[in-house]
Amino acid sequence: MNKLFTALALALALTSCGSDPINREQGDPRQAAAGMELNWLVARMTDQLMERKSLTTLTEPIAVSSFVDLDTLQDTNWMGQQIEESFIYELNRRGEVVVDFKMTGSIKVTPQGDFVMSRNYRDLSPRLPISRILTGTFSRNGKGILVNARIIDLRTKMVETTAQSLIPQQYLFGANNSFGRASINRGYLMRDSQARPGGHLVNLTP
Repeated sequence: MNKLFTALALALALTSCGSDPINREQGDPRQAAAGMELNWLVARMTDQLMERKSLTTLTEPIAVSSFVDLDTLQDTNWMGQQIEESFIYELNRRGEVVVDFKMTGSIKVTPQGDFVMSRNYRDLSPRLPISRILTGTFSRNGKGILVNARIIDLRTKMVETTAQSLIPQQYLFGANNSFGRASINRGYLMRDSQARPGGHLVNLTP
């Protein structure tokens, strides 16, 4: 009988280790079409997020923010913004109610083109029906860029679910000049009026 209990305990332990997304075999980004490796990795991270997601939150509106540098939590770049866009795509495909807070609510017609999105807070709605947000950080190591994502309930600040992935170094070649912070000329959506001079509080309300 003791041997049986020992065998069951060992089997459960092995099953637990195998279900850990950090140790799990996710495949190879080279399976993706050329140029789509980052999107492929975001799709795998979305799979991780959905593993522990509660079905009761499926209809609760969610927004996605730019992923930021872990060192400062205030700077992003081309990669952080592209990860944001890819997560919007992946969440929508999985039936999530995604709110794009960069929509202005009007069409700006100019000789340069017709625009409906903006990063200038003055053009955006001051209050939005958002109860959850997907956000995350990135940091560099010797193998590439480590990305951590999480879905947070804005009402309680509790983390609902998380995901993690490594973007291998070979998929970052040719982008070294863009790895730094986003240009200030491109604008920031400020979360805290004290964060930077001239900042603006954006209310994300449930």
